[in-house]
Amino acid sequence: MKILDFHFHVGTKEHWNPWVIEFFSKVNPFYIKNFSEEITPEDILKYLDSQGVRKAVILSEYAPRTTGVVTNEFVSNFCSKSERLIPFGSIDFSSRYTPSQQLEYVILELGMKGLKLLPSYSYFYPNDPALFTMYEKAQELKIPILFHTGTSIFKGSRIKYSNPLFLDDVADTFPELNIILAHGGRSFWYKEANWMLLRHKNVYIDISGIPQRQLLTHFPKIETFSDRFIFGSDWPGISDIKPMIEKLMDTGISKDTLKKILWENGNRLLSLS
Repeated sequence: MKILDFHFHVGTKEHWNPWVIEFFSKVNPFYIKNFSEEITPEDILKYLDSQGVRKAVILSEYAPRTTGVVTNEFVSNFCSKSERLIPFGSIDFSSRYTPSQQLEYVILELGMKGLKLLPSYSYFYPNDPALFTMYEKAQELKIPILFHTGTSIFKGSRIKYSNPLFLDDVADTFPELNIILAHGGRSFWYKEANWMLLRHKNVYIDISGIPQRQLLTHFPKIETFSDRFIFGSDWPGISDIKPMIEKLMDTGISKDTLKKILWENGNRLLSLS
């Protein structure tokens, strides 16, 4: 079965804040040993091969108060070595350039395929009208936006910004903009994430950070909405990807739906951009 990991991070000690490296050292000693000093596309491709993953969405991250800074330029260059590595950009909300201007740079100049936004790390409400010009441009460019939703353990995060319901206005105002809820509202807001799926055909769930064996508990209608769930690992925030996939395949979810989650849905979203 082909696998696309829609939620994958790269970076070294140079990019991540000390408390993030400390967390990685507890959950993923392999990353600390092999990648924390230097990380190359070739080594990541070898790792993906070892986990049975064909493609991965590589995420930029601008969150200096919480996790750190992995620049758009770093990720764009990193992914340029292989079509298996798909770059997503990030936005610096302290920049003199508007979010819309940054989006155009990320997509049109760097050639990135989507955007990752972190409301609880950058301290903004996703339904702030000041961001609607950016959403309009993203809809025009037909690129998906992945939003961090739900809890976070990292120092400096502000969880109040991560309720999926703040994206209700956005999904309704921009019906052709594909919105992905990373972590599905993890912990506090699973019900809200379910409601967003029911209400908006342009809303998807990235299942990273949700325990695989609890997936059907939190999302009992996953078969009904099988076209809108996407696999992500959040590596290196977990030790290995292969055990996650094995647990997912042991949940009782149908084979057809697993194919959609692991490959087809994410690949379709990327093909639209």
